[in-house]
Amino acid sequence: MIATVRVRDETGSIALCELDLMRFSEGQVRERMRERGFRDDSFFVCGFSDWGVDRVMSLKEAYALKKCVLELYDSDDFIVRYLLKKQASIKQILSAYYTFLTKNEQELVKYFLKGKGSDYAVSLFYNCGNWVGLVQAYIETGLVLNTTKGFYIKSL
Repeated sequence: MIATVRVRDETGSIALCELDLMRFSEGQVRERMRERGFRDDSFFVCGFSDWGVDRVMSLKEAYALKKCVLELYDSDDFIVRYLLKKQASIKQILSAYYTFLTKNEQELVKYFLKGKGSDYAVSLFYNCGNWVGLVQAYIETGLVLNTTKGFYIKSL
């Protein structure tokens, strides 16, 4: 999680450093910035170079994402990276938890139809038009992520 840090100046901002968030705590970074003469409101993160993500956020938000990776996803950054690249807001990323379900669309549909009656299934397919439409409907609602690793479902 290599954060690109910039500092605001009179005309805009200048690149300051690449910072490995996994190596340093937020407190350590803030202390070092104070030592170098930077106020808390003068620096910000503008993305993660190792993830290929450009996104402006505060240092606090960047460390909240780190906590999400470490505590929710057991150090697997795939979902956080994926959601950032899909332009999900920081709030959306921090307030949702996704678990891997399957690589198979059929298993995905079975999961959502499990315990439902045939009337529900018929209505669902009728409203969505076809199999692809059904899967796409779940993706558009945010209940499913269709990633290169397979389908992840949002835990409610």
